[in-house]
Amino acid sequence: MKTLRAALLTVLATGSFAAAQNALALPSGWYDTVPAWTSTASACSVDESSTGKYEFSGTQFRYLADNVSPATNGGIFGTLYQPITVRCNVTPMYDYVPAQQGELFEIPASWKSVSWNSLVVGYKDPDGISGNAQVSASLRRLDRTTMTESTIATFSSNSFAPVVAGEELKQFSHTFDFLKNDYYVEINLIRKDKTVATPVVYSVRLTNGGITPVIH
Repeated sequence: MKTLRAALLTVLATGSFAAAQNALALPSGWYDTVPAWTSTASACSVDESSTGKYEFSGTQFRYLADNVSPATNGGIFGTLYQPITVRCNVTPMYDYVPAQQGELFEIPASWKSVSWNSLVVGYKDPDGISGNAQVSASLRRLDRTTMTESTIATFSSNSFAPVVAGEELKQFSHTFDFLKNDYYVEINLIRKDKTVATPVVYSVRLTNGGITPVIH
Protein backbone atom coordinates (compact mmCIF):
# COMPACT_ATOMS: atom_id res chain seq x y z
CA MET A 1 0.00 0.00 0.00
CA LYS A 2 1.59 3.23 -1.11
CA THR A 3 1.28 6.22 1.20
CA LEU A 4 1.42 9.89 0.25
CA ARG A 5 4.82 10.12 1.94
CA ALA A 6 6.19 7.24 -0.10
CA ALA A 7 5.21 9.03 -3.29
CA LEU A 8 6.89 12.23 -2.11
CA LEU A 9 10.12 10.39 -1.29
CA THR A 10 10.62 9.50 -4.94
CA VAL A 11 10.30 13.14 -5.95
CA LEU A 12 12.44 14.57 -3.14
CA ALA A 13 15.19 11.97 -2.81
CA THR A 14 17.67 13.77 -5.07
CA GLY A 15 17.28 17.14 -3.36
CA SER A 16 17.38 15.60 0.12
CA PHE A 17 20.62 13.78 -0.68
CA ALA A 18 22.25 16.89 -2.12
CA ALA A 19 21.49 18.87 1.04
CA ALA A 20 22.68 16.10 3.37
CA GLN A 21 26.06 15.87 1.65
CA ASN A 22 26.94 19.25 3.15
CA ALA A 23 26.12 18.16 6.72
CA LEU A 24 29.35 17.97 8.76
CA ALA A 25 30.23 14.57 10.31
CA LEU A 26 27.25 12.57 9.01
CA PRO A 27 28.29 9.36 7.19
CA SER A 28 29.37 9.72 3.58
CA GLY A 29 26.34 9.35 1.32
CA TRP A 30 23.85 9.93 4.15
CA TYR A 31 20.41 11.24 3.15
CA ASP A 32 17.30 12.33 5.05
CA THR A 33 13.76 11.83 3.81
CA VAL A 34 10.55 13.68 4.66
CA PRO A 35 8.59 14.17 6.78
CA ALA A 36 10.98 14.73 9.69
CA TRP A 37 10.53 16.13 13.19
CA THR A 38 13.02 18.81 14.22
CA SER A 39 13.61 21.01 17.24
CA THR A 40 16.22 23.55 18.28
CA ALA A 41 17.60 22.86 21.74
CA SER A 42 16.57 26.31 23.00
CA ALA A 43 12.93 25.50 22.21
CA CYS A 44 12.88 22.63 24.74
CA SER A 45 11.82 22.62 28.42
CA VAL A 46 14.55 22.85 31.06
CA ASP A 47 14.57 20.46 34.02
CA GLU A 48 14.24 22.31 37.33
CA SER A 49 17.52 20.77 38.55
CA SER A 50 19.33 22.83 35.90
CA THR A 51 18.07 26.21 37.14
CA GLY A 52 20.89 28.76 37.36
CA LYS A 53 23.39 26.44 35.65
CA TYR A 54 22.44 26.75 31.98
CA GLU A 55 21.92 29.37 29.30
CA PHE A 56 20.26 29.56 25.90
CA SER A 57 22.07 31.42 23.12
CA GLY A 58 20.16 31.48 19.86
CA THR A 59 19.48 27.79 19.19
CA GLN A 60 22.09 26.59 21.69
CA PHE A 61 21.71 24.96 25.10
CA ARG A 62 24.93 25.05 27.17
CA TYR A 63 26.46 25.66 30.59
CA LEU A 64 26.31 29.18 31.99
CA ALA A 65 29.73 30.74 32.65
CA ASP A 66 31.89 28.50 34.91
CA ASN A 67 29.09 26.17 36.04
CA VAL A 68 29.98 22.47 36.08
CA SER A 69 28.33 19.14 36.92
CA PRO A 70 28.33 18.34 40.66
CA ALA A 71 29.98 14.99 41.45
CA THR A 72 28.37 12.37 43.71
CA ASN A 73 29.42 8.94 44.94
CA GLY A 74 27.69 6.38 42.74
CA GLY A 75 28.81 3.36 44.77
CA ILE A 76 29.57 0.45 42.44
CA PHE A 77 29.00 2.83 39.50
CA GLY A 78 31.86 5.09 40.60
CA THR A 79 31.61 8.88 40.53
CA LEU A 80 28.42 10.24 38.96
CA TYR A 81 28.02 13.74 37.55
CA GLN A 82 24.70 15.60 37.54
CA PRO A 83 23.91 16.93 34.04
CA ILE A 84 21.95 19.94 32.91
CA THR A 85 18.85 18.73 31.08
CA VAL A 86 16.23 19.80 28.56
CA ARG A 87 13.33 17.74 27.16
CA CYS A 88 11.87 18.24 23.69
CA ASN A 89 8.31 17.12 22.95
CA VAL A 90 8.02 15.15 19.68
CA THR A 91 5.07 16.49 17.67
CA PRO A 92 2.76 13.71 16.39
CA MET A 93 2.88 13.19 12.62
CA TYR A 94 0.75 10.94 10.45
CA ASP A 95 0.81 9.49 6.96
CA TYR A 96 -2.32 9.57 4.81
CA VAL A 97 -3.15 6.14 3.37
CA PRO A 98 -5.49 6.51 0.34
CA ALA A 99 -8.54 4.29 -0.10
CA GLN A 100 -7.86 1.06 -1.92
CA GLN A 101 -10.25 -1.18 -3.84
CA GLY A 102 -10.22 -4.71 -2.44
CA GLU A 103 -11.60 -7.86 -4.04
CA LEU A 104 -14.96 -7.59 -2.28
CA PHE A 105 -15.14 -4.05 -0.92
CA GLU A 106 -13.18 -0.81 -0.75
CA ILE A 107 -10.70 -0.31 2.06
CA PRO A 108 -11.37 3.22 3.33
CA ALA A 109 -8.70 5.88 3.54
CA SER A 110 -6.90 6.16 6.89
CA TRP A 111 -4.05 7.79 8.76
CA LYS A 112 -1.10 6.05 10.41
CA SER A 113 1.85 7.23 12.50
CA VAL A 114 4.97 8.11 10.54
CA SER A 115 8.05 5.90 10.59
CA TRP A 116 11.51 7.13 11.61
CA ASN A 117 14.77 5.24 12.07
CA SER A 118 17.36 7.87 13.01
CA LEU A 119 17.99 10.33 15.86
CA VAL A 120 20.27 13.11 14.56
CA VAL A 121 21.95 15.47 17.04
CA GLY A 122 23.60 18.80 16.25
CA TYR A 123 26.20 19.48 18.93
CA LYS A 124 29.75 20.39 19.93
CA ASP A 125 31.76 18.30 22.37
CA PRO A 126 34.99 20.22 23.11
CA ASP A 127 37.00 17.13 24.11
CA GLY A 128 35.59 14.53 21.71
CA ILE A 129 35.92 10.98 23.01
CA SER A 130 37.46 12.14 26.30
CA GLY A 131 35.19 12.07 29.31
CA ASN A 132 35.34 15.60 30.75
CA ALA A 133 32.51 16.85 28.53
CA GLN A 134 29.57 14.97 27.04
CA VAL A 135 26.38 15.52 25.06
CA SER A 136 23.81 12.75 25.26
CA ALA A 137 20.31 12.53 23.82
CA SER A 138 17.69 9.83 24.40
CA LEU A 139 14.48 9.19 22.47
CA ARG A 140 11.86 8.26 25.08
CA ARG A 141 8.36 6.76 24.84
CA LEU A 142 5.51 7.27 27.32
CA ASP A 143 2.69 4.69 27.28
CA ARG A 144 -0.37 6.79 28.09
CA THR A 145 -2.43 3.85 29.39
CA THR A 146 0.13 2.62 31.93
CA MET A 147 2.18 5.83 32.44
CA THR A 148 5.35 3.76 31.97
CA GLU A 149 8.37 5.13 30.11
CA SER A 150 11.03 3.38 28.07
CA THR A 151 14.11 4.40 26.08
CA ILE A 152 14.13 3.70 22.33
CA ALA A 153 17.58 5.05 21.42
CA THR A 154 20.46 6.89 23.11
CA PHE A 155 23.15 9.02 21.48
CA SER A 156 26.47 9.89 23.18
CA SER A 157 29.01 12.38 21.86
CA ASN A 158 31.81 10.46 23.59
CA SER A 159 31.53 7.85 20.84
CA PHE A 160 32.81 10.39 18.29
CA ALA A 161 36.21 12.07 17.99
CA PRO A 162 35.39 15.46 16.33
CA VAL A 163 35.62 18.52 18.61
CA VAL A 164 34.01 20.96 16.14
CA ALA A 165 30.30 21.68 15.78
CA GLY A 166 28.44 19.24 13.55
CA GLU A 167 25.93 16.41 13.42
CA GLU A 168 26.08 12.74 14.32
CA LEU A 169 23.32 10.17 14.56
CA LYS A 170 22.00 7.06 16.28
CA GLN A 171 19.88 4.65 14.24
CA PHE A 172 17.15 2.52 15.80
CA SER A 173 14.16 0.31 15.02
CA HIS A 174 10.76 1.27 16.42
CA THR A 175 7.14 1.31 15.28
CA PHE A 176 5.74 4.70 16.28
CA ASP A 177 2.16 4.84 17.53
CA PHE A 178 1.03 8.34 18.45
CA LEU A 179 -2.49 7.09 19.20
CA LYS A 180 -1.19 5.16 22.23
CA ASN A 181 2.10 6.83 23.11
CA ASP A 182 3.75 10.19 23.63
CA TYR A 183 7.40 10.71 22.66
CA TYR A 184 10.12 13.14 23.68
CA VAL A 185 13.89 13.60 23.37
CA GLU A 186 15.84 14.20 26.57
CA ILE A 187 19.16 16.04 26.18
CA ASN A 188 21.82 15.95 28.90
CA LEU A 189 25.09 17.89 29.07
CA ILE A 190 27.96 17.01 31.42
CA ARG A 191 30.92 19.26 32.16
CA LYS A 192 33.15 17.80 34.86
CA ASP A 193 35.27 20.90 35.52
CA LYS A 194 35.74 24.42 34.16
CA THR A 195 39.08 23.60 32.51
CA VAL A 196 37.07 22.20 29.59
CA ALA A 197 34.82 24.42 27.50
CA THR A 198 31.08 23.93 27.82
CA PRO A 199 29.54 21.25 25.61
CA VAL A 200 26.75 22.58 23.38
CA VAL A 201 23.70 21.10 21.68
CA TYR A 202 21.76 23.14 19.14
CA SER A 203 19.35 20.75 17.39
CA VAL A 204 17.76 17.32 17.36
CA ARG A 205 15.68 15.63 14.69
CA LEU A 206 13.96 12.35 13.88
CA THR A 207 14.05 11.19 10.29
CA ASN A 208 14.09 8.21 8.00
CA GLY A 209 17.59 8.10 6.64
CA GLY A 210 20.23 5.86 5.20
CA ILE A 211 23.29 5.54 3.02
CA THR A 212 22.88 5.88 -0.74
CA PRO A 213 23.97 2.57 -2.31
CA VAL A 214 26.96 2.70 -4.64
CA ILE A 215 26.04 1.45 -8.11
CA HIS A 216 28.94 -0.10 -10.01
